[in-house]
Amino acid sequence: MGSLVAFSAGGSQVGLAVGPLLPLVEGILPVVAVLAGGGVGILVGSWTGAPRMIKSLSQDYSSLGPRRSIAALVPSFLIAQLAVFWGVPVSFNEIVVSAIIGSGVAVGGSDAVSARKIGLTVGAWAGSLVLALALGYVLACCLPM
Repeated sequence: MGSLVAFSAGGSQVGLAVGPLLPLVEGILPVVAVLAGGGVGILVGSWTGAPRMIKSLSQDYSSLGPRRSIAALVPSFLIAQLAVFWGVPVSFNEIVVSAIIGSGVAVGGSDAVSARKIGLTVGAWAGSLVLALALGYVLACCLPM
């Protein structure tokens, strides 16, 4: 199940990462090269950041065993696949983290999850949204074309 989810999430994330680039590089680079570059970028990121991310997701947010891991991955996979099918961009990271937090709360109440870790994560998500909006505004409105 983990391999299926990783493959699905990787494909979805590459599409989300390189999709906005395609109009910019049309005629300059082939689509396959852009997709391959996105895949390599995600692969390098997973090699360098995956051990810390896995530890954080499986222990710091909420303690997961094999059953709870599968219980978090199955709905995450289904949500991601439905979103890809309908063409809706979703963050697989947010889906999985939400599923892990939900499984922790369902099993042990609010004491089973780290409120500090959840607060930092939600803050990072909100901060990335604000940063993306500000950067998009600056690039779209303030730079001469």
